[in-house]
Amino acid sequence: MWKITPLHVGSVTTIAGGLIMKHGAKSNPGELVQVPHIAWLLEDASRNRRILVDTGSDNNNERNSRLHNPVDRSKGKHIVKALEDKGLQPGDIDAIIVTHLHWDHAQAVLDLPSTLPVICQKSELLFAVAPYPTDAKHYETAVKDQVPYFLQCYHQYELVEGEEVIEPGLSVVPLPGHSCGSQGVIVDTKDGRFVIAGDLINIRQNWEKRTPGGIYNDIKAYFESFARLDKLEKEGAVILPAHDFWVFENYPVMG
Repeated sequence: MWKITPLHVGSVTTIAGGLIMKHGAKSNPGELVQVPHIAWLLEDASRNRRILVDTGSDNNNERNSRLHNPVDRSKGKHIVKALEDKGLQPGDIDAIIVTHLHWDHAQAVLDLPSTLPVICQKSELLFAVAPYPTDAKHYETAVKDQVPYFLQCYHQYELVEGEEVIEPGLSVVPLPGHSCGSQGVIVDTKDGRFVIAGDLINIRQNWEKRTPGGIYNDIKAYFESFARLDKLEKEGAVILPAHDFWVFENYPVMG
């Protein structure tokens, strides 16, 4: 059985409409909110295995704030420091699973050992290389004179297609909608089953109201992914959002 520990690896200031689809003046979609970047430490003590789900961004706050949204480290930490706080070093990690390749979920892969396998949906990598113009910002594919971060670790990818068992008690499921190749990570613990849903579920409200996030590339796929999560929840799984302090308040450790 696995244990899941969410790691606060930074915070970002964004608009409410980027987290949950909102329209109209009364809904105030432009309200500024601060949300966490979360990496997830999975540990199976019986097999001495440690896997990260997502990594957060790198430590270049000035650059990330300029290209994306204001990044704050005062209430959160870079992934290496977050691991150190748990008594771990980057070399203690066995693999990385990325829910998708957006900068705030995969950029700090480059700050971890280059020998680590990075498990990603093939469809996500293919889309990231040539995204829609509206999605290019999230992958930094249009930044002049730069090889995008997700291509700098190309040799590390272990690509999957669709649902796949990664290790005992650990599997991935496609959850497209937010991005073409987003995936959820299904984890079995002694406290039950949990689904790390990535940015399909930014905040708890997305799930409670079955309302997509404000950043999406396929709204039909988004609702089909909601249906997959509905089935998993009816089977007893807890759905975990990617950018909500609710996680730390309710599930500081699972398993």
